[in-house]
Amino acid sequence: QLAMMYYGGERPNKAIEVYAKVLEDEPENFFAQRGRADAMLITGDHKGAIEGYGECLKQQPEDDHILNNLSWVLGTSPNDELRDGERALELGLKACEVTEYKEAHILSTLAAAYAETGDFENAKKWSSKAVEMAEEGEQKENLTKELESYKAGKPWRELQDDEDKKPNQGGGTIDL
Repeated sequence: QLAMMYYGGERPNKAIEVYAKVLEDEPENFFAQRGRADAMLITGDHKGAIEGYGECLKQQPEDDHILNNLSWVLGTSPNDELRDGERALELGLKACEVTEYKEAHILSTLAAAYAETGDFENAKKWSSKAVEMAEEGEQKENLTKELESYKAGKPWRELQDDEDKKPNQGGGTIDL
């Protein structure tokens, strides 16, 4: 719970520390593996995120969150050595099947995987569907940018590198 508080409080590096401590005692703890992988993804540790999501898939191979996030990082990482378009496509298709092709962000991931494999027709098709399904606002804006990239024949690249925010001085989370 403390790790989730850090994560929600925009302190992903502190969350990673707490999840790592949990995993020392409970290496098979799915929720700690998933949380750590999510935090690694948003801090730009793509290699760590890929490894963590891989461990999660061994335990829950039908988890749409894990399938989607692993597909996303394998299809969009700016690190050439980490990208794997074929695997991203396999995982993206499975995530879409699990969610019955009803989640805009998962369709976006499928589009990114197609683009990474060089199939821009399918990338545009699924990206367009994601934009259609998205709610107005930031999500729709981001998905529209992705679609424009595919229309230009360019795969999408994303590297988040969120840093920890300073703790709330009014009684936020506790440091260990």
